Amino acid sequence: MNINRRKFLEVSSIAAAGAALFNSNTMAAVIDGVNVIGINELRRNFLNPPDATKSSCYWWWFNGLVDREGITRDLEEFRAKGMGEVLLVNSAGGLGGVPFPQGVKFLSDEWKALYRHAMKEAKRLNIAVGINLSSGWCMGGPWIKPENSGRWYLQAELAVTGPRKLSEKLPLPGNRVGYDNVFNPPGFKEYIDLPLEQLDYQDTAIVAIPDNNTDNNRISEERSKVLAAKTNHKDASNFILATAVMAPVLTEWQNKTSDEPVPLNRVIDLTGKVSKDGRLDWDVPAGNWKIIRTGHRMTGSRLMIAQPEADGLSIDWFNRKGVELQFENIGRILLEEAAKVGNKPKYFCDDSFEDGFPNWTANILEQFERYRGYDAKPYLPVLSGYIIGSAEISDRFLNDYRKTLGDCMADEHYKRFADLCHNAGILVQNEAAGPSRSGTICMDGLKNLGRSDFPMGEFWLGLTHEDESTLTDDKPYGISRLDKGQNKVTKMAASAAHIYGKQTVSAEAFTSMRHWLDYPGSLKQALDRAYCEGVNRIAIHTSTATRPKDGKPGYEYGAGTHFNPNVTWWEKSGAFFDYVARCQYLLRSGKFVADVLFYNGDTTPNLVAQKHTDPSLGKGYDYDVCNEEVLLTRLSVKNKRLVLPDGMSYTILVLPDHDRMPLAVLNKIGDLVEAGATVIGPKPVQDSGLKNYPHCDDALKIKADEIWGKIDGKSVKMNRFGEGFVVFGENIRQILLKNAILPDFEYTAEGDTWIDFIHRSTPEAEIYFITNRHGKAVQSTCTFRVKNRTPEIWDAVTGKINNQVNYNQKDGRTEMSLKFQAFQSWFVIFPVKDSMSGGKRLNNFPELKPVKELTGPWQVEFDPKWGGPKSIEFDTLQDWSKHPDDRIRYYSGKAIYTKKFDYKADANNSEVYIDLGVVKNIADVSLNGKHLGIVWTSPWRISALSALKSGENTLKIEVINLWPNRLIGDAALPPEKRLTNTNIVFKPDDPLLPSGLLGPVTLQVEN
Repeated sequence: MNINRRKFLEVSSIAAAGAALFNSNTMAAVIDGVNVIGINELRRNFLNPPDATKSSCYWWWFNGLVDREGITRDLEEFRAKGMGEVLLVNSAGGLGGVPFPQGVKFLSDEWKALYRHAMKEAKRLNIAVGINLSSGWCMGGPWIKPENSGRWYLQAELAVTGPRKLSEKLPLPGNRVGYDNVFNPPGFKEYIDLPLEQLDYQDTAIVAIPDNNTDNNRISEERSKVLAAKTNHKDASNFILATAVMAPVLTEWQNKTSDEPVPLNRVIDLTGKVSKDGRLDWDVPAGNWKIIRTGHRMTGSRLMIAQPEADGLSIDWFNRKGVELQFENIGRILLEEAAKVGNKPKYFCDDSFEDGFPNWTANILEQFERYRGYDAKPYLPVLSGYIIGSAEISDRFLNDYRKTLGDCMADEHYKRFADLCHNAGILVQNEAAGPSRSGTICMDGLKNLGRSDFPMGEFWLGLTHEDESTLTDDKPYGISRLDKGQNKVTKMAASAAHIYGKQTVSAEAFTSMRHWLDYPGSLKQALDRAYCEGVNRIAIHTSTATRPKDGKPGYEYGAGTHFNPNVTWWEKSGAFFDYVARCQYLLRSGKFVADVLFYNGDTTPNLVAQKHTDPSLGKGYDYDVCNEEVLLTRLSVKNKRLVLPDGMSYTILVLPDHDRMPLAVLNKIGDLVEAGATVIGPKPVQDSGLKNYPHCDDALKIKADEIWGKIDGKSVKMNRFGEGFVVFGENIRQILLKNAILPDFEYTAEGDTWIDFIHRSTPEAEIYFITNRHGKAVQSTCTFRVKNRTPEIWDAVTGKINNQVNYNQKDGRTEMSLKFQAFQSWFVIFPVKDSMSGGKRLNNFPELKPVKELTGPWQVEFDPKWGGPKSIEFDTLQDWSKHPDDRIRYYSGKAIYTKKFDYKADANNSEVYIDLGVVKNIADVSLNGKHLGIVWTSPWRISALSALKSGENTLKIEVINLWPNRLIGDAALPPEKRLTNTNIVFKPDDPLLPSGLLGPVTLQVEN
């Protein structure tokens, strides 16, 4: 071996060196002939990732169609291929009308025996098990009675004139008054039009207000357009953008001279004068009055695809009783049964909130008093558009109402769920911030996620995500499953993890409505996008539990990328799982690096938009988003940086662009600035709520004037307050640059090149993950905000570490040339100590020169069990789906290509690669009997030098395609002649997929 050429550390070499290699961080070792000094923990765990960083999957037990053999096979295969965890979900089968046979009943004795077997096997195999605490989703079941289910408020009105004595039954609200445009909650057709007597109606309060017989005491005209959103009546699909959810409630109501508001002191509480049967006895004062009866009904929303024996109403998300019932009726059983085999779940899970938009709870008035500090009853007419006090006051009450719902959801549901799990000695995972089935649910997404040990989001695959043109910013979510080119909720989950001190950012990964169209190579671009958004713990959606006796590909779910031992390419999936584990280990190391912390305000719904480049910040910087709770309770200042207790820090705090702010938040901002922080944003002019109104506004104005001074955003843009500064009228980037904080990552390339990044910092290294977001090769000079360190390039696909990198130092940053193939990614690591430096190369990516194309015939072996010929000679490489032989055209599975070729070795011992050209869809390469590795992503090549010899060589390439071709072929056959068995329907005339080794296969040598 030429010691002067580029040196690599390889996973295979590490395994061969043995465990003794890692007994000391300072031990010298010889790997591939290279003397390596000081192999530290980061390198060790990158090369051999711990179990905790390995992939998880949704392990669906549909209709209880599982058996002991299948359970053992699944778990053994998961372990063998590199999974470390499963999320067990019990559900009815199908979705979208896909049929699914019936197995054992959920929680029956037979089911419990299978569950115990699964927990016993998981313990044996050291696989962690999380469990979704419901059948189907979200939370609920037959134990949830109407009074513990989700609620909608209703209002009814009665006009009366006094003086007179009134003694009569008040009219009940209509069963769906105010909900005329509801369309999205699960199962709504079954309950939306039920009569009120079947909907568990309950009163909350009854008040009377003066009635001037005009519309001037109500919100009207332009202001009324946002009334439905402000009163939490607005329904929208989960396709809606977070910014579109928040925009209506951020539109402030201004007072009008024509308004005739109801004075607060003229609102009369009649609640105590109404009997249980709804009769009001009241001495009506003189004048015209409107009696407003506020009550609530169950939404009637039920679980999605729950097994019949566990189906029922969804819980009340704003009252702890619902989650307590869920824990007692499912959680306790799961804990007790697992304990019988000496195991316990790692966590219980609350899957994504997809339950419409409940907007009330029976004890809301008590919760309102607790959280907001005043009595809500006099303001309840505002829910029907009446102006109480003023339009501005009414608007602020509605903000308080929505905030109270958000607080109840976070504390009564998610915090209570966490407490129950922790008391039982397990952890909690929540997909607690959507995307919700109704996108307008009134939640504080960050606060919900902050209550979880494993805050979780999700990301989907677009309908044709392999076609980049369908993923662009202008494509609707229904096509791309992206919001302007990024995943909908992963940035929110990442920010929640960072600001609440959680190590992991979890995501339901690769959800789709595609059947067997994906494989590891097609998933990588979506995975790397999520990694750059902050995700570092995926749960692949989905891996359906299967019984071997049901054949292949077996019964499957109607959604999700099929990812289990029945997929054609499963035997080669380990290389993909290695990539996941290596990435997730590094992306959990240290702390996320961000320069800017955006405060999202205190308005509810409070959601974080998809990752994007703020125009005021520009490219090259990263950020987090925080909510009111974190700002008030966790944020402080150290050395002029904004810091969190868990080690996160930021340079600048950016306020939202509106002028209402709680006094408590303003006081905290004053404290931060006085201690040395830099804050950018407009001066608030009034409180956003009504606690201590109007004194809160007076105090706020005094404090704001003190902090902002004479800033007007034009002639005066900055004010010093204590040790820090407040800025308004300058963009964020200018402030960073004035403070000599250059972009963290930049690249130079022409056209539509997009190199995405995320940066983490550890005591031993700076870690950058960078990825080519496009499916074409690109070369670029990349600049990293790191100085006086020697960079290394780590390849998570191969496990190789390049420690001979050509780079330059410029303006306190490091420049280096990097080359990317389609969707290729790299880790660029800057160790604290240059313990492994091997010097610089002239070129970080030597040019490759083709020296031989393997043309002519190939011997190809198919598996006759799946309809293929045992052996056939291809005159040239060709697409199976275009072959005239039906046995090949409709073949799905593995074929082994064999070819002999002569080669004359390079006297310089240069690196040689076998480039496979186009592969459909995964390949495993051996040369002269030596296994070289699995090739599953771009670049579709593999190093051959270790096995290549002068003279005759024998090359074997195992290639596996996807299931559809066999399923399409079988669709034209009578059932008894089909080789496959599944519940997913394909048609005989469906298009066949390109398959096989398409090439050209070439030998390439480094120049």
